[in-house]
Amino acid sequence: MRKMRLVMGSLVGLALLSGPSAAQDAIGKAFSETLFEEETISASVREHPDVSGLSKAEMNRVLQARDVVREFFQRLSAPSAGNVVELLDPAMAARYGDRMALRRDRFGAERYLSFEIFDFRISDDANEVKFRYFLGENDRGRTTVRQRALTLRDAGGRWLIAEFDNFDFD
Repeated sequence: MRKMRLVMGSLVGLALLSGPSAAQDAIGKAFSETLFEEETISASVREHPDVSGLSKAEMNRVLQARDVVREFFQRLSAPSAGNVVELLDPAMAARYGDRMALRRDRFGAERYLSFEIFDFRISDDANEVKFRYFLGENDRGRTTVRQRALTLRDAGGRWLIAEFDNFDFD
């Protein structure tokens, strides 16, 4: 609070010397920066699934699938990153003609800030990986974190997205 008073006081004094319009702009900017400053509350307390039973090969497959999720969001956000529909299995790709159709139907017009995987399952034959993740979205200045899910399948040595939002892990 003391910091806010010091910043506001300094800016008010400076702004008054510059004129009423500049004063209001400076006060508004200082207020906005102080109000919307990110604050760390605590360290994360989430628990991750036990991975001790996975073989090294299974761990590598999960990481390969995760890399496809990363690439998917990069391509979804930036058309210059490549064709996002190429990362979908053929049945899924047939539902969407292009990046914009996929984005509109599955993700809307939001700007994606981050994704964080918090749970996963790998099938017994290691050919399917399901991820549950948090997706940080920004829509007109409002940030929302949503819980989402993706299922990826191995298609001849290449991971492709086969399902969206299938939260059933059993």
